[in-house]
Amino acid sequence: MFKILRTPRLLLYLCSIFLLMGCGSLKPTQVEQTQSLQSPAAGIAPTSDKFLTPTGMPSPDAQVQPSAPAQPSVATPSQPQYQLPGIELSQMDAASLDLVAQAGAYWIRRNSLMWSAVEPNEGDRNWGALANLEQELQEASKRGLQVVLVVSSTPQWAQKVSGSSCGPVAEDKLLSFARFMNDVVKRYSLAPYNIKYWEIWNEPDIAPNIVAPDSIYGCWGDDTDAYYGGGYYAEMLKQVYPQVKAASPEAQVLVGGLLLDCDPVNPPVGEQCIPAGYLEGILRSGGGDFFDGVSYHAYDYYTGSLEYGNHNWNSSWDSTGPVVIAKGRFLRSVLAAYHHPEKYILNTEAGILCGRDGSEPQCQTEEFGLTKAYYVAQVNVVSVAESLRANIWYSLTGWRGTALVDAQGKPNSAYTAFQFSATQLKGAAFVRNISDYPGVRGYEFLRDGRKVYILWSLDKKAQPVLFDKVPDAIFDVFGQPIQPEITLNVSQQPIYVEWAQ
Repeated sequence: MFKILRTPRLLLYLCSIFLLMGCGSLKPTQVEQTQSLQSPAAGIAPTSDKFLTPTGMPSPDAQVQPSAPAQPSVATPSQPQYQLPGIELSQMDAASLDLVAQAGAYWIRRNSLMWSAVEPNEGDRNWGALANLEQELQEASKRGLQVVLVVSSTPQWAQKVSGSSCGPVAEDKLLSFARFMNDVVKRYSLAPYNIKYWEIWNEPDIAPNIVAPDSIYGCWGDDTDAYYGGGYYAEMLKQVYPQVKAASPEAQVLVGGLLLDCDPVNPPVGEQCIPAGYLEGILRSGGGDFFDGVSYHAYDYYTGSLEYGNHNWNSSWDSTGPVVIAKGRFLRSVLAAYHHPEKYILNTEAGILCGRDGSEPQCQTEEFGLTKAYYVAQVNVVSVAESLRANIWYSLTGWRGTALVDAQGKPNSAYTAFQFSATQLKGAAFVRNISDYPGVRGYEFLRDGRKVYILWSLDKKAQPVLFDKVPDAIFDVFGQPIQPEITLNVSQQPIYVEWAQ
């Protein structure tokens, strides 16, 4: 834990513990500070890079006094408002868009709108630089897909950190960026593009000195600040948000997908997890009224034998479930502590990572393929239960083993599991966590007048489950029917059990 706890951090600590009691990453950047739960038997080398963190803490004059969050209720069904599953694309060509649509995804994330390309000289607009992107956006809109569009890349004339296009915008150029965003939203919020969700940078909670200066990831972090530069990001939001809303009142401004490398409430040994205070820095500086939602990233690590985990967030397959839960609950605790429980959250990068680049032998096995397929179903289910607005898989073509298709674009087993999960969860209302069966994790939903259970075992043994009555239908993770019986042995493979109401 941090060496000095001011009142806001202490209350945040307490409410974080409160939210995490019932609960049970890293994206394609060159930063790998998350230590994966790599098993020596699996032959996977753990990551070891670390963020630099400040040695001191700020003075105790908090700008906002937080309050403890209210306990979330899970006793009654929630009404579905948003389609949940999505897939990130590096290019929205017709074939990829068709695969995404056929998978049942609603969201696409595209990290592609580069400010530096459109405005290389202050005041000029080179919209021709986005000609290919504009065609992609039109094709996505035709298919009814909702695009989360990431805006990044500071032009040279606007850089706060000289030579770093991934870094923050200079203070005297924040208004220029806001004006740029006004023009962008005016142009792309209307037909034929219909963009509504705008993510302002990607993983800003990374410091410029630990990534390439022209990286498309990060990097607004300040490792000399106890809140890692979140306060400065808030100053940017204060300029940008009014301009975006003036261009389109329906436009949604998202805090850039937070890496959240490790848990500041219960940090790994030797870590303080200062970068995870980035959102708190935004809120302490009055930024809470200048964004609509928070985007974050949540990866687990394959450890062999149908297992996964994220050591830096104390998450694992046999206890807490996917790390998306722990990270999401931490963010909600921060938002609640600073009087913004109404803000929604999205996981805009989900995945289970294998090895350093996914080419290792253990990442080519059928066992890893099954683990990924099971994980796809689990992370979609828990994201609905945790009331996320979106859960976007990274990515269709993959990174470190996350691909849903092979090199020829042919869907793999994880794609099939994603597709069936999307079908089962479409329009589903979460009812409760199921704790009726020892050794089994489960969730209950209502969908189209049917009660649906999703169940899987928390250990290597098949757990016997006795239902109150014989189910009307049972399906495996790939959508294959299983003979309905009143007693069922539940393994690590998620199953879907249905009854007519």
